[in-house]
Amino acid sequence: METTTADTAFRTRVVEAADRSVAEFLATHDDDAAALPHRAAMGRLLALAAVTTEPGSAFYGAGGGGAGGAGSGGGVAAADSTGDAIRRCLDRLEQLQGPTGLFDGTNLCSPPDSAFTLNDACIALGIIRALEAPGEALADAEARLAGIISRATDALVAGGVHTPNHRWELSAALARINALQPRQDIADRINEWLAEGIDQLPDGMYSERSALYASAVTNPSLLAIADHAGRPGLLDHVRRNLMAFLPWFNPDGTLESVFSRRQDQWMEFEAAPFLPLYRRLASQDANPDFAAAAAWLETLPLHEPAKLLALLRLDPWLGAALPDAPPSDAIFPDVLTPADAVLETCGAYRFRTGGALTTVYGGCDNLVPGVVSGLASNPTFLRFAQGAAVLAGVRLSRSFFDLGPFRSQHTVRDGATVRLSEELSANFYLPLPAARRRDDGVYALGHEGRFSASMDFPGRPTVVHRLGTKIAVRAEEGQTVLELDFDGADTAFALELTFRPGGVLDGVIPASGTPGAFQLVQGTGSYRLGADTIEFGPGLPADPDTPPAYNPGENYRYLAGTNASDGVKVFITGRTAGSHRLVLRGSTEAP
Repeated sequence: METTTADTAFRTRVVEAADRSVAEFLATHDDDAAALPHRAAMGRLLALAAVTTEPGSAFYGAGGGGAGGAGSGGGVAAADSTGDAIRRCLDRLEQLQGPTGLFDGTNLCSPPDSAFTLNDACIALGIIRALEAPGEALADAEARLAGIISRATDALVAGGVHTPNHRWELSAALARINALQPRQDIADRINEWLAEGIDQLPDGMYSERSALYASAVTNPSLLAIADHAGRPGLLDHVRRNLMAFLPWFNPDGTLESVFSRRQDQWMEFEAAPFLPLYRRLASQDANPDFAAAAAWLETLPLHEPAKLLALLRLDPWLGAALPDAPPSDAIFPDVLTPADAVLETCGAYRFRTGGALTTVYGGCDNLVPGVVSGLASNPTFLRFAQGAAVLAGVRLSRSFFDLGPFRSQHTVRDGATVRLSEELSANFYLPLPAARRRDDGVYALGHEGRFSASMDFPGRPTVVHRLGTKIAVRAEEGQTVLELDFDGADTAFALELTFRPGGVLDGVIPASGTPGAFQLVQGTGSYRLGADTIEFGPGLPADPDTPPAYNPGENYRYLAGTNASDGVKVFITGRTAGSHRLVLRGSTEAP
């Protein structure tokens, strides 16, 4: 890389945070190393290697590396303690490494799960080998880590995966191993995986649409392959993905993830893990938009600071001073407030009007195989925020054959309006025609979309019931208008508004039959947190036949499960006849 100015203040902050995290686990958890899973044991070992070899760390030299003493870590006693901790982590890793060289764990001896651990092992080995004179503990660690990596290599080359991101995690481990211990079959296997093509959608998201896996797996893995396997073109995928996420950061330090196909669709995902990604490419590309994102991310608590320190040791771009050019108006039109955003492949749209932030989501996958891992199924179709007051989710339940909450099947944007729609149907089955009848009365077991039975569903005439639901969400200055339209069955609906806890509700009454929840039965309600307020309404009269409750649907309830969200609940209930209108209005009191 070109000569750059080091960001000493950033490095100092990382070192101090890493020291605190290491001091904490040494003081409270070090005796549990023998029970750690392999990824946690390697993570702890990497943290120890990072701080004990970092001249600015209070633990410098405590593991037997560098200049000697243990700094403020406690002299000889701290050195012995740290060296023992390193050895205990190595003992645990070797214990969990099976005869194939892979690690036992939740997915048994999984090549990709082992690759997570071996990527960290290669990073730790790189740090140790960069020392001029490692002490006894680190010299022992170097030899044992090299052995661990060597024993796993054949299985990683031959092994398979079971999720999209695993291909890149596995390839990253192979690229790092090949840089340490070159073999042609390793390079060939990396090329086989890469020949499948990177699973990047047209708008920059990867196929899993996940902030969690983009930050923890796919982007770091592509960076590692680019660096260690001489494939710099892979960085273009990382750039496109980081550009796609830029407008989806939230002022509270989270990143929108409702559109994910993985477990973070149910989470408030903390944005901090994206820091090293934006920082690396901000420096390498002199990209002012990435630099602005990195500077903002640096205001948040550091994620895994000891691992970040390890990466700083091996990647000079991470420790370079950020470019000081202003970000582009197209991305950040108002200081660091991102512009409106669209992710067409995810069915996600974001609007900023005045101080209000509106997020509309209509990109759930077809749930024909059921509610399963790997599908986007979060029924939250709207979020609205005004400063610290956050309406974390709006969902719609309808009493219709227990088919679950509204999930848009067709989503279209028209300017500042997003139109969502869903068509549901359910059958009643009439007697079988004579030609389909069996004397023994035993028919093939089949699934008709809602339930399974030995009924020969395809052979029966049906009576079809249907319910069409259309939702139009329109972002206006300082407010968002939601219009519900129903067609078909006349039944009950419940619109659920879930607010992030911490504020004060007004204008609502306790919801009958739903403990801890509230109902808006007339006029306008409000939710206030500090100086920020969200007004919502109008309400609808309570109906004893219309329960103010969320229904996750048969797929969940049959197994006594739920996908209900947490927070302060307000319900507006009614009948699926005609149209209903809801206005969300944000305001902030002047200081």
